[in-house]
Amino acid sequence: MKEPSEDYTELEEAPKQKPVELYRVWRGAGDQLNINTWFYTSGDVPVVFGGKTYVPATLNRGLVKFDSSLSVTTLDIQAGYIENPVIEFIAINPIEILWISIMRLHRDQVPLEADVIFLGQIKSVSFKGVQAIINCFGFEHFLQMVVPKWRFQLTCNHNLFDSKPKLLKSGYFPGTAIPFKGTATVTLDSTKTVLTSATFDTYDDGYFTLGEVSYGVESRAIVGHSGDHITIAYPMRELGIGAPPYIVDAYPGDDRRIETCRNKFYNLINFLGFPFTPVENPMVRT
Repeated sequence: MKEPSEDYTELEEAPKQKPVELYRVWRGAGDQLNINTWFYTSGDVPVVFGGKTYVPATLNRGLVKFDSSLSVTTLDIQAGYIENPVIEFIAINPIEILWISIMRLHRDQVPLEADVIFLGQIKSVSFKGVQAIINCFGFEHFLQMVVPKWRFQLTCNHNLFDSKPKLLKSGYFPGTAIPFKGTATVTLDSTKTVLTSATFDTYDDGYFTLGEVSYGVESRAIVGHSGDHITIAYPMRELGIGAPPYIVDAYPGDDRRIETCRNKFYNLINFLGFPFTPVENPMVRT
């Protein structure tokens, strides 16, 4: 909300205030799919706002820290009791980005109106007993990223299924009826990082290495492919829960070399790299 109403401003400036804060945490596309999204409030009773119900939680935040040098804002949140999705940080930081927004509203205002006071990501979580301290940083972190992102390098600057290579995950190899996607019914090992299927054995070894595998809304990088199994870097949360079959979609890997672009994907026309750059500087050659 860019401009708070006069009613909201009056409540903010009142000598006695009873504001509550709304915490929304979501992972990836969870905000659009209404999954992998959590709604909490610092109040003592549930709050319905924007069609969502925010349930009470023992949350207490510090000041939003920023300065005139335009450093990235930071924020610490104390959770008196560990709940999802913070509990995922106990073993290892989650692979996907966890976004968080904090809004402030007054429950005695009609209609309810909220003001966004923080928007960013969860950086890390530390634990002490059943309590957690959540470290966050603001979204303006992305404004400090170096642009342009293209580099003068031997390998291609594009990701395989970017808009520039003009290849779609649901598409086919150029000039063929062979789909990129390999759909497979898999079994899992005890670590849930090795996925086995006869489908993988129909592809050359290494075909899926450096690619990705998806199950529902989750995706993981494939770090190895040999015979009838692929290996992923980290297990998926949902894969293996419930009764089989477990059906995944696997996508081919791309090492971004010009030979791979030409011989594997038949897409040399969209290659964006400089493979013929001398690796040895001719001006200092002896």
